[in-house]
Amino acid sequence: MKRLILTAGLIFLCFCFLFSQEKKPEKTQVTLMDCMLKALENNLDISVEAFNPDISAYSVRQSREYFMPQLSFGYDNFSYNQPSNWYVEGDVYSQKTDSYSLNLEQNVITGGRVTLSLSNSTTDTTRSLTIVNPTYSSNLRLNFTQPLLKNFGPNINRRDVKKAQNQRDISVFGLKSTIIQKVYDVEEAYWNLVMAIESLSVSEYSLEHSRGQLIKTKEAARIGAKTAIDVLSSETEVANWESNIISARAQVESAEDRLRKIMNLPVDASGLSESILPADKPLVEKVEITFEEALKVAVKERPELSSKQKEIENSNIDVSYYKNQLLPQLDLRFNMWYPGQSGDLLIYEGGSPYYSGVVIGKIEGSRGDSLKDVFDFKYENWQISLDFTIPLGNVLSRASLAQARLQNDQKLLERERLSKSVYNEILEIFKELKNNEKSMETSSRYRELMEKKLSAEEERHKLGLVGSEWLFRYQRDFASARTSEIRAIVNYKISVAKLEKALGINMKTKNLKFRSYDF
Repeated sequence: MKRLILTAGLIFLCFCFLFSQEKKPEKTQVTLMDCMLKALENNLDISVEAFNPDISAYSVRQSREYFMPQLSFGYDNFSYNQPSNWYVEGDVYSQKTDSYSLNLEQNVITGGRVTLSLSNSTTDTTRSLTIVNPTYSSNLRLNFTQPLLKNFGPNINRRDVKKAQNQRDISVFGLKSTIIQKVYDVEEAYWNLVMAIESLSVSEYSLEHSRGQLIKTKEAARIGAKTAIDVLSSETEVANWESNIISARAQVESAEDRLRKIMNLPVDASGLSESILPADKPLVEKVEITFEEALKVAVKERPELSSKQKEIENSNIDVSYYKNQLLPQLDLRFNMWYPGQSGDLLIYEGGSPYYSGVVIGKIEGSRGDSLKDVFDFKYENWQISLDFTIPLGNVLSRASLAQARLQNDQKLLERERLSKSVYNEILEIFKELKNNEKSMETSSRYRELMEKKLSAEEERHKLGLVGSEWLFRYQRDFASARTSEIRAIVNYKISVAKLEKALGINMKTKNLKFRSYDF
């Protein structure tokens, strides 16, 4: 019975132990391209910035609505009674009016405005001595107003459209700049993770080598070929590499977390995310481009420079606009209209309403008759006029012009400052590239020499010519040389990525696309 209880207890403890173990995330092997594509899809900074071009596109559409025709309808119906001051009409007379109107208005690109309107009304009154009642009146009218000085010309009147288009381009350049930065961030984080993993591998290899050396030393001490001091030295070396591995693993986790955050990888219900295992190796591909060629590429491709140029264009548009606002107002007006008239013609006794005021018959008319007069263009009327206004107190406009000029000068200086900043940035990167290239060559040669020296010292140690302390020193030096070589290669790769970012071409060199944008 006791044995059964003991067995059940052990099984229970085993299950508790198994379920209490932390669930480790699966290792996923990914290439640098995989990480970049994932970042383009998931990165929140890119997702937020991607809204701006679409928002600006609607601003362009909104500014163009100014030149879309406007159609309006009107209806009016009123009735009033009014006391008369003429005894013939009686004490009170009433009048009812029913009218309709249709208006079509269009702003033209030269600054003018065209209005085409059609109206039709019916008037019915009890007023005495009226010859036509009810009366049907129609009117077709064309009005055109064109500024000749102030507010004249396509450039002035398309100001809002051009600025909105430039603002949309600025939004696209801002999106491109964000993507370029994130592509670089992914590449930098990826190679730093590679370096951390390789450094960990060097430490793990050194640890295994030290453990093997410890086993050999203990065996030699057992038979009297080595001393207790030799064993202690070997144990110390093992402990040293175990400590280094703890630090190296922490660096791997930190580098992995940074790459995971840039890609915005999802987590499962337990809060864990898949572990990243880089598939690409840091192979060296030297950059073949001169400093002068790099500057030309940056001027063409760098989104910040293109964005600043669009800002200057907008400030130039404002300067031209406010210059125009200082001109006198000279407006050409042209009006043409075609009236139509119809109604019931009343026939009075004696041939005149003043004879007896008695209606003995009528000749009926209709709305259609008045509209027929209009569309037959029976009664043509036109008018041409010029209105000239000289503003005497144009203080506000002059202040606006002065402000626009100052802002334009400011934008020009900002572009000059940005150009110098790009120049200095590329210059520093070129220096960094040269230094890292030399560092790659020297670290590789140094690692080769240390590898040969370590091999020779290991042979001498086997022959008993050198002690363990001396051998461990060369082992540490070789591990440091190998780590330095990896670091130099990764630093060069990151410098190349930094140069592509500074030139604004890393999306082209990586053949990356984002939605339908042509970067």
